[in-house]
Amino acid sequence: MILSGGYGIEGSCGVVVNEVQARLQKRGMRASIFRNDVTAPPIIGTPGCWESDVVKQLREIASRSHALVLISPEYHGTMSSTMKLQLDWLSKEQLAGKPVALVSLLGGKSNTSTLNHMRHVCRWLGALCIPDQIAIPHGKTHLEGGVISDSDLSERLDSVLESLLDITQKLH
Repeated sequence: MILSGGYGIEGSCGVVVNEVQARLQKRGMRASIFRNDVTAPPIIGTPGCWESDVVKQLREIASRSHALVLISPEYHGTMSSTMKLQLDWLSKEQLAGKPVALVSLLGGKSNTSTLNHMRHVCRWLGALCIPDQIAIPHGKTHLEGGVISDSDLSERLDSVLESLLDITQKLH
C-alpha cells in the first residue's frame, strides 16, 4: 500500500507515488494507492466520522497489505496533515508487524524530521519501519518529466524499495 501525504497524486508527491508504484510493478509486486483526493478521510471527531465508508476502505486496504510505503512532503518540520490524518485512522489492527518504507520530500535542504515523525507514529502503531529511508531535497528540482531525474536519488529509492521487499519476503 502506498500512502501519500500530498493531496491526490498530482504534484511532487504524485511523481514519487507513481515512481514507487511503477518500480514495485517492475519487480512483480502489486501496490495499491489510497487516493485521498477521491476518498478523503474525515477529520476525526466530525459528525458521522466513526461510521465513515472511506475510513473502512482505508483500513481494509491497509489490512490486506503486506507492507506500506509512506510518502510525505515536509511542512514546518514535520509530515503533512494529510499523512497524519491517514495514519490517525489506522491502528495496530491494520499495521502491527508490517514493514514500512519512509519517503519525504523537502522544498529545501535534506533533513530527517519528517522521516523521524512518521517513524515515531508507525512505532506506536506496531509497524516495523525499515532502516533504509530517503529524503528528497529541493523536491521539484529533482522531479522532472514525471520521474526522479537525479540518478543518485533514483538509485537510493531503488535501494529503499529493495530493502522493503527483502524484509517483507522474510516476514511472509
